[in-house]
Amino acid sequence: MCNIMSKAVVFARPIKPEWLDKIVEMLLLGRNRDEIKQSMNEYLARDIGSDTNLRKTREILMNIWVDIDDCNLNFREKALEVFRNSHQSERIAIHWAMMLLAFPIFRDICTIIGKLADMQEEISLSQINRRIFEIWGERSTLIYAVPRNVKTMKDCGVLVQPRHGVYKVVQRKIRNKDVACLLIQAVFKTSDKLYHSFSHIDKYRELFPFIMDIGIDDLNRREMFRLDRIGGETVVSIGGGR
Repeated sequence: MCNIMSKAVVFARPIKPEWLDKIVEMLLLGRNRDEIKQSMNEYLARDIGSDTNLRKTREILMNIWVDIDDCNLNFREKALEVFRNSHQSERIAIHWAMMLLAFPIFRDICTIIGKLADMQEEISLSQINRRIFEIWGERSTLIYAVPRNVKTMKDCGVLVQPRHGVYKVVQRKIRNKDVACLLIQAVFKTSDKLYHSFSHIDKYRELFPFIMDIGIDDLNRREMFRLDRIGGETVVSIGGGR
């Protein structure tokens, strides 16, 4: 398993879905790291005037899809394959899976929002801040990171903002089984659990915007998962390790 807490809080710029699509396009074209970096510099310059903000934004995008841990390389290749064959409306879920792996701060904010959304219709930024500080401590970087992560989710269409500092979840139906399985695998890879109960497979708070219809057969047909019986209950783990 990768050390998911090894990275600092660096998700401190909002990210747009079209930027994520662009960097994946470069990967699918077979561009190398330097070519992708140069292309993204030129592409982002259309929207971002500040050199500092452009660099920070590019680095976040590179961390999500290009500069990834060795233990996630196979996952990325699968994600690229699924991306190539997916509908545009579901591609944000593939980016979501990659962001969960790249940034523990993103994962924790997602989990917090998912838990709050189970209890209430509206979620305030102050609630998210309070809970993330409890997890990460009083880091100054969090003051900037939390609203940028939330804005990214808003730009991705999974949150709406009825008024200042208040958000509502917009859920998305994931019909592509490969996309759904990719999301589940991302949760498994960022978890410290060796296996997960199948009965909880659709209750992961990190995946709060996505509605998925996944059955045992869907998981059993994919080599990324292993199904077992423990104590009379069906449990799921990642096949062949993490």
